[in-house]
Amino acid sequence: MPDLIKKNKRFIFIALGLLLFLPPLSAIPQTAGEVNMCGAVCPRMFFIIPAKGIWSGFANSISSAWFGVGLVSAILAVTVFFGRLWCSHLCPIGGAAEVVSKGLPEKLKIDFSFMNAPAFRYGYFFIYIAGAVIGIGSIACKLCNFRVLPFLIGSPFVPAYQTYLLTTMGIAGLFTAGLTGFFARGGRAYCNLLCPVGALDSLANYFGAKLGFTKRMRTDISRCSGCGRCVDSCMVWAIKIDENQKAKRGYASCMSCRECEKACPEGAISYGKN
Repeated sequence: MPDLIKKNKRFIFIALGLLLFLPPLSAIPQTAGEVNMCGAVCPRMFFIIPAKGIWSGFANSISSAWFGVGLVSAILAVTVFFGRLWCSHLCPIGGAAEVVSKGLPEKLKIDFSFMNAPAFRYGYFFIYIAGAVIGIGSIACKLCNFRVLPFLIGSPFVPAYQTYLLTTMGIAGLFTAGLTGFFARGGRAYCNLLCPVGALDSLANYFGAKLGFTKRMRTDISRCSGCGRCVDSCMVWAIKIDENQKAKRGYASCMSCRECEKACPEGAISYGKN
């Protein structure tokens, strides 16, 4: 039993994140007076800046989404020192998509690894911010998985959620969640390409990896055989086999999930100080 728990520790944390943040319990949102991850708990609402009065609007967004701002600040601080533990272990949105994806046949899944994830991610992030400034940021808000997935999971308990999911925006949101989550290989394409919190978190991870005292996933190149099993196990396609037939990790995408560590037959991958 201890070995089974150790092997599935990350999924135990994911289950905890689902219980704490999503309906029917929504334990964390309820501490802020919310019933889901919209409103004060939303970790990305403060990005929605009005076209006029940018600075005052930004201040108001931070004030109204105070819990989400605090959550994102804590996420980034942890990431700098310990890697992307929120995204890989606790995020209920990415976690839910990954769990559903694991239960679907591989032949139905879309492999997004052909995409240059950092380039697409930061390009979309720029458009997301620019769209908010010119007054169309609410569209991205309505298509947000932090809105759609809690509504989907809570729909058996709240009729209003069912009504929303049958609207044009709701259907578009479900399509986004399905395409980049449930039916994506690894279940994390939304996290890797479209999530603004993920974009900020990946930057924190990249710069934190430059510091010698922080903890990250590491590859002992001397032990790497270039077998590619770590590449196959990576749900955010952060690992490539380079021209020397060695595994090369991109910290702008790596989620610190440690799945590559489990997959490596040579014991070349570990989590620890740089």
